Amino acid sequence: MSLISRILAPGIFGAEIEDAGQPVLLVPEEEVLVANAAPKRRRDFALGRFCAHQALTALGRGEAPIGKRGNGAPHWPEGVVGSITHTSGYAAALAADASRFSGAGLDAERVGAVSPDIWPRVFGSGERDYLERLDDEDRERAATLFFCAKEACYKAWGTAPHFREIAVTRTEGGFVAAGADRVLTGRFAVDGDLLLAAAWY
Repeated sequence: MSLISRILAPGIFGAEIEDAGQPVLLVPEEEVLVANAAPKRRRDFALGRFCAHQALTALGRGEAPIGKRGNGAPHWPEGVVGSITHTSGYAAALAADASRFSGAGLDAERVGAVSPDIWPRVFGSGERDYLERLDDEDRERAATLFFCAKEACYKAWGTAPHFREIAVTRTEGGFVAAGADRVLTGRFAVDGDLLLAAAWY
């Protein structure tokens, strides 16, 4: 699998890992952040931080620990923007120099996980109308893409409008997301039932 390499732009570095139960260690400064967390949360956190350090190493900043902000988002080293994501059996991260990029976001989801019962909470009426016109297979993939794109934009912006107020349009090999007078372009890739989307500005 190489989803991350298919969506990166020049100057953005990324890494991914499939969870096969392999040992993944945290540095002490990161270990303390999940010391009281449930085993699954600790595992997801460790996989994500492993990918983040791989991305930082490619950027030339691999030694610094990655903290956690009050809202749970990663606290990247000074001068770095990035994003971490994890879903069932998979984690990925990207990092970039803050002198070149103001923000970057990444999200992974399993196709089919974005069920129609949550559409009214996360999709606008135009997106729901579009999804309703698709056959079942295309609908599941498109709904997953819309959700991932919105999540990636939310992470890239740091603060963002409600998901329903971010309008996503699919493009050839990517997407455009607009909300609150801001527009981001992004890319996505699919492997089996796994979809990965990234956005940056």
